[in-house]
Amino acid sequence: MSRSRFLDSLGMIGAALAAAGAAHAGTLTYVALAGRDDTIPKLGRPGIAVKVDATTESDAAAVRAELSRELARQVHTRRLAVDEAGDYDLEVTLEVPSVYGAQVTVPFRAVLRSAEGEGLWRIEGRSEIEGAPLDDAVLVGIGRNVVSALIHDGWVQQRYDPDDPPPPPPTLRHE
Repeated sequence: MSRSRFLDSLGMIGAALAAAGAAHAGTLTYVALAGRDDTIPKLGRPGIAVKVDATTESDAAAVRAELSRELARQVHTRRLAVDEAGDYDLEVTLEVPSVYGAQVTVPFRAVLRSAEGEGLWRIEGRSEIEGAPLDDAVLVGIGRNVVSALIHDGWVQQRYDPDDPPPPPPTLRHE
C-alpha cells in the first residue's frame, strides 16, 4: 500500500488516542494519529527544536516546558545548543479554547518538519475539560500526548528507565 493510501486509510478510520489527565479526573485528551510509516527515513537521536503558539505566552510556556522535559526524559534525543537549529522542528499550536457550559475544549495541532522545512508528520487533537479550570495540568497533558504520538508513529524511540518507567500507553479508540 502506498504511503498516501495508508495515511488516507488512517484518516478515514479516525484513530484516536485518549488519555485521562492525571491532575483532572474530568479531562480527556484525544489525538488523531498520523500513522507509522517506516519507509520514511528517521534519525536515531535527533535534536528537536520546539515552538509553541498559544493565545497566551504562559500557556505556550507550559506546553513548551513539558515538551522539552518529555523529549529529554522519555525519548532518545540529543540536546541542542542555545542557537542551534534542530534536526527536526516540532511546532505545536493551541487554538482558542471553546466553552460550552461547564465543558472547555482546547483544540491543538502538531507538525514535525525537517531542518529544510519539509512537513514530515502532522496530528490534530483536543483536550476536553469537564467542570475544571483550564490550567497548566491540562497543558502538560497536551505536551505529553504529542510526545506519545511521536513515539507511536515512530519518529522518536522511547527510553526505558527501570527506576522511572513511563506511564502505561493510552487507550486507542477507533471513531
